[in-house]
Parts: sequence; C-alpha cells; structure tokens
Amino acid sequence: MCGGITFKLDDISEEELAIFFMPDELAAFRAMGYAETFFWSRRPVLPASLQPHEIHLYDWGNREKNIDLPRTGWARIESIDAGKWDCLHPKPIIIPAQRGYEKKVWFDIAGGIEGVLVEKDGIVRAYMLTIPSSKEYEAKTKHNRMPKIVKGKISP
Repeated sequence: MCGGITFKLDDISEEELAIFFMPDELAAFRAMGYAETFFWSRRPVLPASLQPHEIHLYDWGNREKNIDLPRTGWARIESIDAGKWDCLHPKPIIIPAQRGYEKKVWFDIAGGIEGVLVEKDGIVRAYMLTIPSSKEYEAKTKHNRMPKIVKGKISP
C-alpha cells in the first residue's frame, strides 16, 4: 500500500496547517521544504483536492473504534467499484503527493494519488485508493497493493 507521503505546504493556508500540525512539526517541515505524513502518525492527515488548485487537509482514514467509518486508511478500488462504500457517498479526490513510503522504501509519485472523501455524522475522512501492485512495486515494497496513481507512474 502506501503508509506515508510527502507533500508541499505552499497551497495550504497557515490557519489550516496550524489545526493539524504542532508548531515544531511545521518548523521542521519548512526546513525540509515539504511535509511528511504517515498513517501511524499522532494525527495522520492527507492533503486533498476536490477541485483543481484548492487543497485542504483531512484526517486520514479511521483508527478509532468509536467512529462508524471503515477502520483503515485505504479503500480498495474493487470495493469502491462494487458499491461497498456507496452508503458513505464517496467523493473522488486527488492527493497531491510527491513521494510515497511503504515498508522502508520511498518512491516518487508523478501526478498524485486518487482517493475518496467520505462523511458520516459530521465526521469527514480521506482514504487513499489502492489497486493490485505492479510486479516492480511488489518487488521493491513486498506489498501486494499499491496506491492508484492519477497519471504517470511510481518510481521506486
């Protein structure tokens, strides 16, 4: 799959960044020139765009037992296509990731990752779409699922 990503901070407002990241985290990201987020982070987030050039941050998936949303950070494209997420009215999003991380391997992402945004009982979450891994991706990461790339390809 893809347990972490990097993304640019430029297109996200300071107010929104402050909601999701501590000041020391933001300072470290600015020093690196990009932000990193991992599903196992204190508060995992995904940048997402419902419309071109309008990027917002959303909580990444669900790790909480008391929230009635799928307890994962990923949605299989096969499940979306089969209608298993229809009750959550998934909206397609683009996750403007520059790089991805899985099983200690960083890889470049051309074009971003496809995802879905869902809402239930006022709780909004973003999930990354996955597809079966290519042979190259599985050889590098040892994982049988990979993120669904908008265009281009992954370069592990």
